[in-house]
Amino acid sequence: NANPDLDGKYEYRNVKRWSKKVPGKDLFNLDKVFFVINQDNAHWVCAVAFIQEKKVQMFDSMGGCGGYYLESIFQYLQDEHKDKKKKPLPDTDDWVLIPTTSDTPRQENGFDCGVFTCMFADFLSRDCPLSFSQEHITQCRERIALSIMQGRAIL
Repeated sequence: NANPDLDGKYEYRNVKRWSKKVPGKDLFNLDKVFFVINQDNAHWVCAVAFIQEKKVQMFDSMGGCGGYYLESIFQYLQDEHKDKKKKPLPDTDDWVLIPTTSDTPRQENGFDCGVFTCMFADFLSRDCPLSFSQEHITQCRERIALSIMQGRAIL
């Protein structure tokens, strides 16, 4: 958010452009929409909107619940639907906001959050269980580095 007057608060006008590169320009036809969030320039987390399942879930390797971010993402989905489809998001009462669960892999230090965030996105995009942990972090880093060197996503 580039507007200091907003003090980190969500404003649709600041993120409206996010969906311009979505195939067909309709993110509501997708299964998942990933949100990589930087918290106060100190910590990275991943949130996912599972569009067809009507849920938004937080994946934080330090166990934070992410309530504000979940609510902001859900508000974004409502604003995006209203802006692009010219009508409110249907069935908003059916949507569920899920904080980080106890089985989400946890980092055991203060610096691997970016790696965990990348791995959350990688595994979830492929519908794989989050079967990695801190002990796998070196292999995770190697996987990320290889994908960058090959000019492709981790996926």
